[in-house]
Amino acid sequence: MKLRNTLLLMPFIMIVACSNSNPEKGFEIKGKLDNAHGNSIYLEQMSVEGNKKLDSAVLDDKGEFKMTTLITEIGFYRLRLAEKNSATFIFAPDEKVSITGDATNLQTTYKVDGSPDSKLFWDVNSSSMKNYRQRDSLQQVFQLFVNGVKDSARVDSISKALEKPYTALLDTHNKYLQTFIEKNNTSFAALAAIQQLKPDEYPDTYLKLDESLFAKYPNSSYVKSFHESMGKLKQASEAAKKVAIGQPAPEINFNNREGKPLALSSLKGKYVLVDFWASWCGPCRKENPNVVAMYNKYKAKGFDIYSVSLDTDAEKWKAAIIKDNLSWSNHVCDFMQWQSPVVKLYNFQGIPTNVLLDKNGVIIGKSLRGEELEKKLAEIFK
Repeated sequence: MKLRNTLLLMPFIMIVACSNSNPEKGFEIKGKLDNAHGNSIYLEQMSVEGNKKLDSAVLDDKGEFKMTTLITEIGFYRLRLAEKNSATFIFAPDEKVSITGDATNLQTTYKVDGSPDSKLFWDVNSSSMKNYRQRDSLQQVFQLFVNGVKDSARVDSISKALEKPYTALLDTHNKYLQTFIEKNNTSFAALAAIQQLKPDEYPDTYLKLDESLFAKYPNSSYVKSFHESMGKLKQASEAAKKVAIGQPAPEINFNNREGKPLALSSLKGKYVLVDFWASWCGPCRKENPNVVAMYNKYKAKGFDIYSVSLDTDAEKWKAAIIKDNLSWSNHVCDFMQWQSPVVKLYNFQGIPTNVLLDKNGVIIGKSLRGEELEKKLAEIFK
């Protein structure tokens, strides 16, 4: 995806309701905040229903406060001075917590003692914000250069130049998150950190964290909610393994344009790109010229394409094949669009997408587009 189409999303935390089982007393929080002028400070429990007020205090003339309240389980809480001036913590029953910071900007200035998970939460948030600011700087540089530029080739050139450092920053942060989660796999801070990773790209990280947290906190409402959400991810993970690189490609046997069955396995002996597309898919049509170029370049060397359409209209499907010069003969469609069994069979959620097979029908590449496809085929047919 080009840089100009990349959304920079602030890290978020999935909050779920707390239970009231096994209540314990003994939680205490005190603090001293600079630049305080008789402010009220509120301790709130965070849940899907909203933030529930647990306690409050007034900062004295020294900026000091103290609250002793009931916390029933380890979870996510926040201290709030105003709606846009708050900080999130991970508190547990019986903790004796001490907070310092600036009352005018609590979120970015606070320091916490007596709450190990809150310290870890601060660490991961600090790293996340630093990386986010670096990526945002690249985004701003891009906008500065392209404002008013009408030459699309120049815009693409600038985007391509900035995309590499942007991707490097993102990859570095994702690796940091993975390491953090592995090292702190029984901490609620890891439960917050993992929200920044995409489940479909890091299923093993999600599933391992779920196993560790559920073993330690089987009765936690936070962990139980996370555990329940892992059910679908496990299914998707199993489906992904069946079409992983190194696996034999599942058979497809749909009708071609003449209404006759055409099996994918009939192309064994060639390197085959199984290309999932549709006439109504704009990005697919935009990618087609590159696919055509690769076919024309390597067809004489044993390369072929098996195109699987998610169309519902036969005439539009056939017209798009002609218009886009998709000259290979292996075109199939079952006219079921997203209900087609190939969607689950090959575990994809969007098109265009593809898998590349070797001569034995084994998957050797996935989602190869543009320069990536060209580079892979050049390696094969060098």
